[in-house]
Amino acid sequence: MLKIKIHPAFWIFAFIMVLQDNYITLLATLLCVAIHEWAHSKVAYNEGYYLDTLNLMPFGAMLSGNDNFSKKEGVKIAFAGPLVNFLTCIMLLALWWVMPPAYNYTKVIFDASLSLGFFNLLPIFPLDGARILIAISNNKHKSIKILKNLGVVVSSLLGILFLASFFYKANLSLGIIAATIYISSIGGSENESYKHIYESCFLHKKIDVPIEKQTIIVHQNLKLVRLIKQLKPNKDICFEVVDDSYKTICILTEKDLLKLSSKHNLQMTLKALLSP
Repeated sequence: MLKIKIHPAFWIFAFIMVLQDNYITLLATLLCVAIHEWAHSKVAYNEGYYLDTLNLMPFGAMLSGNDNFSKKEGVKIAFAGPLVNFLTCIMLLALWWVMPPAYNYTKVIFDASLSLGFFNLLPIFPLDGARILIAISNNKHKSIKILKNLGVVVSSLLGILFLASFFYKANLSLGIIAATIYISSIGGSENESYKHIYESCFLHKKIDVPIEKQTIIVHQNLKLVRLIKQLKPNKDICFEVVDDSYKTICILTEKDLLKLSSKHNLQMTLKALLSP
């Protein structure tokens, strides 16, 4: 079952929209967001992935779950959302040609869908444009850092426009979107970055060159992220987890790390992860 999480900023955004008598625009935006995220989940499902959590935010929504995509799959899934928004606009244009009176009732949906599609293609984290660039990048860790920094810059510019709007007509929605993008850009960077480093090392081993098999001894109080940092495309590493007395607790392979990193926070210690 799909779990829905609503960002606190969304409630503020919705309240302001209703306060400004823009509830029809809000409903149209929610409809377009629902179609957008359905496209993401549908393509992901067709590729063999299940996205089970919907995070509703002022600028749209984000789906998460089993998202260890390959490069090609990542591009297809990320682009599916904006694509269906543009297709919705084309369908509405065709409807207006056949039934011109429908324009008065569906123009708000057209505007919301077009805006959502183009906005999500911006190359700023965590929008779909950034996801596409991350998927095709050969250095995901560096790409994420750049795109997150770009997100901070764009959110700052939106914040300036928000402040400037007070000299004309205050655009509170712009301020909320700026704040949300800023929070998304500076948050979770380490987990996101090392997650992609790990996927790159595990899924894209350089099998055309010799791979070194290596065993590394690690203490149980180390965090999972410390192990992720050790992974290399040209190495196959096993981690021997030991306690204070140097007694072996268990052996972790790269496949074991894949399972742990997909289910747990990377900042957890091995002791906490391995405790019954």
